[in-house]
Amino acid sequence: MEELYMNNNNLQTQKDFSHQQSFLDALMEKERQEIDQFIRTQSERLRYALREQRRQETETLLRQMEAKALVLMTRKEEEMSRALSKNVELEDLLRRMEAENQTWQRMARENEATVATLSSTLEQVKERAVTCHDDEGSCCGGDDSVPGKRMMSGSCLNCGSNGETRVLFLPCRHLCCCTECEAGLVLCPICSTPKKNRIEAIITF
Repeated sequence: MEELYMNNNNLQTQKDFSHQQSFLDALMEKERQEIDQFIRTQSERLRYALREQRRQETETLLRQMEAKALVLMTRKEEEMSRALSKNVELEDLLRRMEAENQTWQRMARENEATVATLSSTLEQVKERAVTCHDDEGSCCGGDDSVPGKRMMSGSCLNCGSNGETRVLFLPCRHLCCCTECEAGLVLCPICSTPKKNRIEAIITF
């Protein structure tokens, strides 16, 4: 009887142990699953945090690069604007220099023509003056009030004075008066052309 009781007791103990073992196994499995779930959750959170950090860092880097690129583009645009403005200034200067060069060439041609005409006029005056001195009876011995004789002698057509200094009127290029009378004359005494300019000439014999 006692042996049967002990056997029953042993069976009960084994059942209790088996039940406890099953409970422990279930508890450990649950804890393992919870740990796995926690690890998965933390891993996912970590991956998300890393992705977010990389995204923010990338956005920050892009903003910095965009700011630097904007500064560089602004500088390049300013440099291009200055270069374009300088190019326009140089082109304008070149056009003005070409215009001035053409003006100087035209003035040089006009001056050459004026000098040639003046030289021819002076030679004619000298020849007439020499003829007058050689033939005082026909040129200088008569009435000085006659305009033709005054022109031949080289005297001023306004006051009739004789001297070495004479004034050439432009644009008609007539050598016709003395320096004293020139200031008061607006028309050439010979052809009545309006005086635009004048040149003083020293005539020596």
